[in-house]
Amino acid sequence: MEDVKDIEQKKGISPKLETVLFLSLFAVVFAALVAIASVYDLEISKILTKGNLHAGQYYSSSQFGLFFEAFGSTPIWLAIAVAGVIFFWNAPRIKDSKIKLDEKGKKVLSVFVMIVCAVVVFAGLYFFVSEICKYVFEHMLNEEYKNNLYVMALEAFIALPMAILLIFSWKNFNKETHVKLMKFAFVLVCTAAFYLLITVIKTPMGRCRYRAMNYLDNFNYYTPWYVINGKRNIIEFVDDSCKSFPSGHTFSAGVIYSILSLPYLFKKLDKAWVKALFYVIAVGYTAMVAISRIMVGAHFMSDVLFGGTIAFAASMLAREIFVCKFSHFTCFKKAKASDEAAEESVENVNAEKGSENATEQEKAD
Repeated sequence: MEDVKDIEQKKGISPKLETVLFLSLFAVVFAALVAIASVYDLEISKILTKGNLHAGQYYSSSQFGLFFEAFGSTPIWLAIAVAGVIFFWNAPRIKDSKIKLDEKGKKVLSVFVMIVCAVVVFAGLYFFVSEICKYVFEHMLNEEYKNNLYVMALEAFIALPMAILLIFSWKNFNKETHVKLMKFAFVLVCTAAFYLLITVIKTPMGRCRYRAMNYLDNFNYYTPWYVINGKRNIIEFVDDSCKSFPSGHTFSAGVIYSILSLPYLFKKLDKAWVKALFYVIAVGYTAMVAISRIMVGAHFMSDVLFGGTIAFAASMLAREIFVCKFSHFTCFKKAKASDEAAEESVENVNAEKGSENATEQEKAD
């Protein structure tokens, strides 16, 4: 017979406790960082841009900043490419689906989906290469690259073999792995889709970039992150001088948070040290990009904080929807039911023990 102590140990509050601790820690850390940024945004930028952005300059000379400016926003394009590959290799499963088409129709649809997915893979890698070239040419002060057909052809020439290699590198995965990766693909797509929120917010907020004020030597344009300035542009040779909040670069880097879904899909990765490693990689990379954006004067601390947080929240939401099926929230209901069952079990055990004691007492009498 189970002891009361054993029953209490089986009450299993860990999922509920994990969720409460996670949300509490997230809220406290985020609130603290927002408070710091709200007060010291401008001072932090002055400190981090010192020696990296000289007076009157718009573009920084920081090698660290330039590297992450070129590569920082690439995870979102890699995510799109990887999602395309996953959908590509799952397209043949259409023939086994319940779609109301004959065998030939399903085959045609399958081929069509594979072609579309291959184009998506190529497009993702094309913009991956294009994003890097964009900032390289930008810092060479060569704006003619934007509509240069030679540059576009070169970017496509680089992206095409990359797309082919990426597609065929996934060919040997078994069916079970492909099916599991479908969930991961939905996480990638859903997270990346939140970039639309960044673009919607940027223009009406109209927050002036630090480097724009530095270029004009006029910091009267500075406004806190919560002030809505409306659409504006204060420098002629760029069209985004007042699109500082939130940081699109940091959001794009934060798409890497999607890898936190993988341990929930594959048992081999469902280990404490692997999860910790994924968190270190995701947080570390996003933080490096965030710091670099402040160093080059492109963003303030609050800009990168909200950009990265939106990406994190989007990836966690996508993970709950497509991978965990809201298990981190339904556990509260389950925990309540378990508590009631455990209490009932404890009462039953106590009743049984009381009955045994009574029987022994009767025998003794």
